[in-house]
Amino acid sequence: MNQQFNVLNDAYRSLLSRTSPSKMSSHELASSMFTCVCELTPDASDGSHSQHRDQDQSRHPLTFSKYSPNPNGTELACLVLTLVEKINSKLTSQQLSQEASLYFKDVSTVLFQYMDFMSKLVHLVGCKDRLLSHLAAKSVSSYVIFELRCFNTVNQIWEWKCLQVLQNPCSGNELDACTWSLTTVLKAVLKETSEYKPGTLEQLLATFDTALTAAYSQLVPVESPGHGNSASYPSSNTTDWGTTLTNLLDLLEVLTAARFKLSTSSVCFTSSRLSLVQASALLRIVNSHVHYFVKKQVLLLLKRILLQKAGEDMGFGEVSSLTHGDEHMTSDILALADDVLQAVHTDWLQCVPVESAAIFFGGTGQLCGGSSDAFDHVMLRAVSLVVLKSLEYKIQSAGGKGIHGYLSALLLFLSQHGVQLKQGSHSCCWVSLVFGEQDDDMMEAAKALLLLYLHHRVSSDLEADAACVVGGNPHCHFLFLLRSIFFDHSILLDFLISTETCFLEYFVRYLKHLRDDWEGFRTVCQKMDGSDRCKLSWKFSQKDDQLLDNLREELQQSLCVSSGSVSTSSHSGGSVTIVDPEPAPCLPSGSATALASTPPLRLVDYGSSEESETEDGDLPSGLTQDRLHSDFVIHTHNSHSFDRTVMCLTEIRVVVTRLQRRSLFPYNATSLLKLLTQIEAKRCFSQR
Repeated sequence: MNQQFNVLNDAYRSLLSRTSPSKMSSHELASSMFTCVCELTPDASDGSHSQHRDQDQSRHPLTFSKYSPNPNGTELACLVLTLVEKINSKLTSQQLSQEASLYFKDVSTVLFQYMDFMSKLVHLVGCKDRLLSHLAAKSVSSYVIFELRCFNTVNQIWEWKCLQVLQNPCSGNELDACTWSLTTVLKAVLKETSEYKPGTLEQLLATFDTALTAAYSQLVPVESPGHGNSASYPSSNTTDWGTTLTNLLDLLEVLTAARFKLSTSSVCFTSSRLSLVQASALLRIVNSHVHYFVKKQVLLLLKRILLQKAGEDMGFGEVSSLTHGDEHMTSDILALADDVLQAVHTDWLQCVPVESAAIFFGGTGQLCGGSSDAFDHVMLRAVSLVVLKSLEYKIQSAGGKGIHGYLSALLLFLSQHGVQLKQGSHSCCWVSLVFGEQDDDMMEAAKALLLLYLHHRVSSDLEADAACVVGGNPHCHFLFLLRSIFFDHSILLDFLISTETCFLEYFVRYLKHLRDDWEGFRTVCQKMDGSDRCKLSWKFSQKDDQLLDNLREELQQSLCVSSGSVSTSSHSGGSVTIVDPEPAPCLPSGSATALASTPPLRLVDYGSSEESETEDGDLPSGLTQDRLHSDFVIHTHNSHSFDRTVMCLTEIRVVVTRLQRRSLFPYNATSLLKLLTQIEAKRCFSQR
């Protein structure tokens, strides 16, 4: 066995160095590899070695990863399977030199075409040893992908094995390996569709469509187990069942992503619709006796589907929107939304578990210095977006009633899991509290809440105060967003330029609402500024006064260099530093309306480049570029959100205008600039 190990080890090292082994021919290497797999004893393939290995690992956990001096048959088989997978992957990606490619292609041909190695591998897929089963599945999948890409054929042995297992699914290594293998092959085709023969993806989906649909109905019971009862699944081992469901959920996401990829086609496979039209079964998993990480995966899958981002983390690229989907797309999305809202209506949220934030995915350890009150915000964000997006789709299709009831249920759920909500308008802070660490999700939530508010206001003459009760006032959401970024316009510019969030769409919609509801925004600002209970992290405490003084001094010195003299005057309420004392008609004066706190230091200063010279023509009448900078460094403890918001919007307009004039902005911002100009005009008019 030592000789075989040396041969395999030499071949593996040669493969990694992209050369061919010099000690033996390709036929000799293939024969040695085949022998190592065929000589596995029944005990080795039925899991007894796995149990023995686990016992050894428990006794000597630090030495288990090292090669034993006398490797046994199972260890040699694992090395062969790893080598096979690497050979096929290198051949598929064409990463080898011409000599090495010819050598290892010959090895693969001898194994799979002359020695019927695929039959041996699919047999190992069903063994009880988890490691052997998984390595066999990886080897099988790599060769299937190689054949698909290089010869435009689907391996019949692999196809037969997967169909056989899916038609009679039973939780275990064989089912897990087959679903994992099918998922891997579909992912490979989806990632590089252009590298495969046209129609390859459709062919695969058509082959497994019926079997996958039948397997889903057996593994995830569609019928409700009964009112008030949690779902139960036919498995004696919860760990095994959790693995089975995890693999199934990965496969469902790939199938959904494939549907989005083929949305321009007239073909729509039943298996690709399962996660939408039978979402109620997935929702019941959350109320079942499976591991927490499985329930979390269900909600993350539903969130990505509703956001039209299925497969995004798998590198499949952009997908088509619902407006360009197949004929069933709209109705299927509505079916998913209906299932979610029906579940919320029957108190499903009260059954959704939210554990404390763990160090590892699915783990139970607490963060260093943390407490049990640090709830899993990934889960909270997923639940919130699933409910919000379902409501959004519902009102867009057939209107919606009872929006307040669903939002109230969501707020109750959040408050029960560590989200500290305030009374009145500050209930709206839940968006910042829940989504503050995830910009893309926060923008999606803000956009959905804005659409819900606008729809409800038109249909039922909704008052702003009533919206605040359920945390749905868009003015509050935008103001909390600005406070969280210190009213820094450069961060808003980053959001606008980025393609990773829907901020542009949200921003334009909100500006239209702000233009039409100017007084509503003023009222919200007054309420927030007048409340002593709304103390956000953006306000500096007294112990930070020295830091503030240092920052002011640095900013003052930098402005002296670029803008000339600096004058300092004293007002009732604090010291104010002003560059260019010329008054501006559209800006407030005095400490009562001065801008508070120092803006954060920026990673990119959009006004410091040579092409960013002063252009007073970009500013409203009476507002010079120096004056714009001066008001940005006014410091008192009396902050007014209204004035700071207008200043932030003015600054973003100035920068976007400058970038657009130089053709440096990534899209046509004419409509955006028009809205920002209208906002400034309203501010100037209200000052008269």
